[in-house]
Order: sequence, then structure tokens, then C-alpha cells
Amino acid sequence: MATLKNSSTGTTIYLNAQHTFGRNQRAVNTFLPEGDISQSHAVISWKGNAWYLQDYSRNGTLIDGKFINNITIQLTKNQVIQFGEHASSQWKISDLDAPCNYFQSQSNDQTIIALHQCYAFPNEESPNTLLYPINGVWKIEQENAVTDLKHGELYYIDKKPYRYRENNPIEDTMDNGYAVNKAYFQFILSSDEEHIRVKIIIEHQEIDLGERVHNYILLALARKRLLDVALDYVFEDQGWIDVEDLLDDMSKELRKEVDVYYLNLKIYRIRKLLIETKPYGPLFSNLIERRQGKIRFAHRYFQILKEEECIGEVLAIAN
Repeated sequence: MATLKNSSTGTTIYLNAQHTFGRNQRAVNTFLPEGDISQSHAVISWKGNAWYLQDYSRNGTLIDGKFINNITIQLTKNQVIQFGEHASSQWKISDLDAPCNYFQSQSNDQTIIALHQCYAFPNEESPNTLLYPINGVWKIEQENAVTDLKHGELYYIDKKPYRYRENNPIEDTMDNGYAVNKAYFQFILSSDEEHIRVKIIIEHQEIDLGERVHNYILLALARKRLLDVALDYVFEDQGWIDVEDLLDDMSKELRKEVDVYYLNLKIYRIRKLLIETKPYGPLFSNLIERRQGKIRFAHRYFQILKEEECIGEVLAIAN
């Protein structure tokens, strides 16, 4: 995230995708009280892959001592911006990373949690809080309850208060729906089904997700979808399985007792893998869908292969 540090006070601010500076306290992101600063003095915004400052002021702005007035200039790291004559209006650019949603600590340490991928607190081995995006909407999972994060709301993470800030850049639109609708998941099983490999096939492109323990969860859910398709259920009713039934099935397969905590951790790791698999993986982060006490494999199309023979598939024939 892009950050500015005040040269006089040492205060750090984190830039919104469009961040306004000025003397109108009700209309700006960063309030500058000095009398020679305009009501809406300047805007720093993210455009393309860079940050720009647009001056709108009466008296102008200094960038590394160079005067600008009513023009736009691209910013670079370590530049010093001064909005007025007083030294308190001087800010140094510490960072120029792209904007993102974030949590801001409500304690005195000014800690920021920038949201880029998936997060588990206090750690991935024994998490009590999970954070992850689905279709661009960030979720928080605590005590087996999943809710959408809301801008400005207060949340407790690792027993500390944080306020959530939406800060998505305005991106160029791309036809992600086309890629999703053309894709199918492929399960490749060994003869004894001890090894399960998963791929995403998008027309002539393969995304190999590898062999992982959590692939068994996806396979079990896909097989439930197959049963419901054979019964002519509509898509909205296909594939739903009671979480308790899935846990029983997993316990038998893994030869150990597993619980909801274990299941949730594996689902988190599935989502994390997808989100980290660029460029198309994040489009499938909603692969597993939940409703009260139930769970399902949510992507419409898939194929199951065993020793190169198709033993089940739902492709373009899905309802």
C-alpha cells in the first residue's frame, strides 16, 4: 500500500485509491488545517500502474521543491510533497504500492493488515480467524461463521481491534465470466484412488493444482453432484451434503477422526491455493459453497478420470 509520512509529526497515512487533501474536513481524506491550503487542495489517485497527484489549489503544491499548480504529475518514491508554507504540511512518500483493502489497528501501534491473498490468525496451524476473498468480496471466518466484511466496521483479530477499509482500485474490466463458463475441473485418480490430481481446463489451457490431501474433499463433493445430476436435480439443488456426513466420510478415508475445524482449515487452504494461482485461479475461489449445515462443489462443470478412463462427468450438459 502507498504510504506518506509527515515530516514534522512522523504520522503515517495510507492512501486510498483516490485520496483527497485539503481544508474542508467533511470532504477530504486527509485534513490540512493551515490557512493557505485550499478546501480541496489536491488529489492523489491510482491510475493504471502508477500514482498521480492532481493539484486543484489556489496557491499550488511543491513536489521536491518544484512548484505545480492545477496540473497532474506522476509520483515517485521518496519525493517530498508540501501542500502549504508551514512545515506541518510536508509529507514524504514512503511507499507507492498499489492500493488494496486493509484492516487498520484501533490501538496506538498504527498496524495495518493489507489484504492481498488469504490470511490465518494467529497462524495457519491453529487459526481462530480466517480472511479470504470470494468473487472480490472479502470474508471473515470466526467460530465456524462466515460473514462479509463491511467498510468501516470494527472486527477483533487475534484479540485486537481493527477497522476494515475498502480500498479497491478502479480496474479495467475484463471478461472473466467467459473464462469461468468455459472451464471445467478435471480429477485424475490412480487405480487405488490413493492419489488425486486436480486440474482446471480452460479451452486449450491447463492449470495444474497438483496432488494434495484436500483434493479428497473436492472429489467427494463432486461425486455427490454426479448423483444429483443423475436424479435430474436442478443446479441450485445439486451436490449439497451435510457437513457431518462429509466428516464421517473423511474420517473413514483418512483413517482418523476429523472435525469441523480440520475441514474448515482444508477449505481455507483450497481457497488460498486458488487465489495464489495466477491469472485465473482467483476466479474459482468460490469453488466450495456453504449454506446452513451443508456444503457443496459449486463449479458447474467437471470430469473424473481413472486410469485415463472417464468414470463420471458434468460438462456443458449441466442444468
